[in-house]
Amino acid sequence: MEIVKIADNIVSPLGIGTGVNYSRVKAGLSALRAYNGMFGMDGVFFTSVFEPGFLERSVDGDFSRFEKLAILAVQGAVEGCGIDTTDAGTVLVLSTTKGDLDTPLAVSARKIAAYFGNNSTPIVVSNACISGAAAQIAAMRALRSGRYSTAIVVGADEVSRFTLSGFQCLKALSSEQCHPYSAERNGLNLGEAGACIVYKAVDKASEDEWVIENGAIRNDANHISGPSRTGEGSYNALRTVLHGIDAESIAFINAHGTATAYNDEMEAIALSRTPIATTPVNSLKGYYGHTLGAAGIMETILSMAAIDDGIVLGTYGFQSLGVSKQINVSVANLATHKRAFIKLLSGFGGVNAAILLRKRTNGDIPYKAEAERRVTKTVAESPILTPENFKIKEFSISTLGSTYPKYFKMDNLCRLGYVASEMLLKDESGRFEPREDTAVILFNANSSWDNDRKYMRTITPEEFYPSPSLFVYTLPSIVTGEIAIRNKFMGETSMYILEKQNITEMQAIVSEAFQDPVTKRVIWGWVDFKSEEEFYIQLTFDS
Repeated sequence: MEIVKIADNIVSPLGIGTGVNYSRVKAGLSALRAYNGMFGMDGVFFTSVFEPGFLERSVDGDFSRFEKLAILAVQGAVEGCGIDTTDAGTVLVLSTTKGDLDTPLAVSARKIAAYFGNNSTPIVVSNACISGAAAQIAAMRALRSGRYSTAIVVGADEVSRFTLSGFQCLKALSSEQCHPYSAERNGLNLGEAGACIVYKAVDKASEDEWVIENGAIRNDANHISGPSRTGEGSYNALRTVLHGIDAESIAFINAHGTATAYNDEMEAIALSRTPIATTPVNSLKGYYGHTLGAAGIMETILSMAAIDDGIVLGTYGFQSLGVSKQINVSVANLATHKRAFIKLLSGFGGVNAAILLRKRTNGDIPYKAEAERRVTKTVAESPILTPENFKIKEFSISTLGSTYPKYFKMDNLCRLGYVASEMLLKDESGRFEPREDTAVILFNANSSWDNDRKYMRTITPEEFYPSPSLFVYTLPSIVTGEIAIRNKFMGETSMYILEKQNITEMQAIVSEAFQDPVTKRVIWGWVDFKSEEEFYIQLTFDS
């Protein structure tokens, strides 16, 4: 079985439709502009945003701006591509970092799916900045397992007061055009966009069809807001997708390339450790900025369009190499005859992802992947933690025999995940030894609702940029990173958002994670915190 792309679409401030976006990027046009005092905030921000009112006018009905952006992206992809969006074999996979802050992510996903008459349970991936790649990996696995025949993978995020303030409080934003991999780089630009890829499972791909061959997610197990200085997670993800692949067949690596000091350096180090160290590398952030949950999908689509056109896109904003390793940054558009590329992403919580896509030719040997869902064996379960039996304010981690100092910096969601993981793993032999074979896959309904509200209350006219640590914890996937860092788990870490605790859906996603050839054990469970009066936590250890 192979997973082929049958349609795609991009909706961005640079244009509507994949063709328009690709032609403008190829021509060297950027949607980034300088805005002064955006959302009433002090300073100049370089961002790419839609013209006022465009999204609001684009779709009729009671939908948020974010939901309309995702609907537009899906609409342009599914029209005329021959799929039945109402079929039970079709699933919507939504990638987003923040979504609509006033609506639970699973509810937004259900509304988007319902717009197209789809009643399957949507899969919502909120895995920090790798969400777009992680969503494609989740779709690939669900199709390979036979659970669905078609997956509509859509990514969307909007520029808001919340995201601008958060990245600014981290001192990560640049007040000028970003310069990926350059000595002159001084921060990232944010952007908003929606992008959609439709994947289908087929017995054998035809010539010139795009195939998603492999994907991997790996954690640095290093720090929740800083990448590994040796690029460990990124390197491990690359190593996994390159296994058994002729490095000479790769046309380019479309990297994350945010133009921040540590991200670009980490990626350069990771790439320098692989057989593709001299392969052309590009970043598309100079055309759109960092579009968060849309980035991994939009940049994948543009990379496919570039190979269709026989080129490697240039890196807008690149000036002079400013990373310690001699990576081969594509400065201008280059000709290529090769038909495969790697999409690379990284994000807060130590997460990294790589996916390998190839345009099929006659004579290609299809990638051999494990497709069956794994029947897992439960090794252990943690106690269930609820307000009835667990008082957060009164709990001391010393009762666990733990003196972990980072516990006191965590938000409530992470503290509860930490406590449950300590209870679950207390008898684990060889604990705290680095290992890549253990994944942490968690689910909840309320995302990072509690911390989102706390953070929003701190954005005042007097104080636009609150504590950086508070902003980082507004990502629900940080809890997976905290567990990985504590235990030195360098395997996959992923966060999924569901409307309610659905054990059947959770077990299906966990069993499909074993398609990764490195994954031998999974710590998974429901880690949901809305308030001190409303939470439910339980973890399970499967192998």
